[in-house]
Amino acid sequence: MTAPVLVAGFHRSGTSAVARALHTAGLHLGDELLGAEAANPYGHFEDVDVIAAHDAALARAGLTWKSWADPRPAADGELRDWIEALVRRRGRSGRPWAIKDPRLCLFLGEWLAASPSAKVIVVFRRPADAVASLHRRHVRRFVDTRGIDPSDRSFWETPDLGVRLWLHYHEQLLAQLSSADRMVAVNFADRKVIEELPAMLSQQWDIPVTTTDPVLLDPALGGETTTNIEVRDPSLITRTRHIWDQLSALTPKEM
Repeated sequence: MTAPVLVAGFHRSGTSAVARALHTAGLHLGDELLGAEAANPYGHFEDVDVIAAHDAALARAGLTWKSWADPRPAADGELRDWIEALVRRRGRSGRPWAIKDPRLCLFLGEWLAASPSAKVIVVFRRPADAVASLHRRHVRRFVDTRGIDPSDRSFWETPDLGVRLWLHYHEQLLAQLSSADRMVAVNFADRKVIEELPAMLSQQWDIPVTTTDPVLLDPALGGETTTNIEVRDPSLITRTRHIWDQLSALTPKEM
């Protein structure tokens, strides 16, 4: 059976660009993908059934994707069974495949338990850039809908919510990475690494791909930036620096 490539990273951190590179290389990302929007004009490359399964597991624990004060949900038998069935079904096809969803940061352990030989691509982005992009996405939704959706209101009501979520997702992700068979970490600022992913899949992970040509990224994506955001709680800055150092240490010297 073919094992999946799992693309894990916080919202607005470049996971869609990485998943697009995998799609270009011929990997199957899902039967029905989340559509494009203004914030993701090329698409999200997220399987809607996977998103629904993750959200349902969070809901059973009384959480949402914006919950940051609680640890990751305890092992959920219903989600575990669902993942195992999906892994068996897609693995039997023999086709190289991948899963991308920011919620993988919270449920990576369940996926690795179902497919121990899965490969993991961790995508991370400078916290100020990721959080600023998250804020822009929800402001854009506010403008598009002419009103604040109740599910998005927390970004205006909870101080430092974006930073707290960035920390929570990465803390949970790092705690689950030790069981990964093969893993590579990608800094979204390093466009060259993302462009070379198809070749890496073929040469280093022996995954059959339809092309090893570098993926052509939108010039507006990735690269170094100087975005700054206001953080009310100074202790969060120290924590983000610590997590950033851990993520940076995971990046290979050469692809």
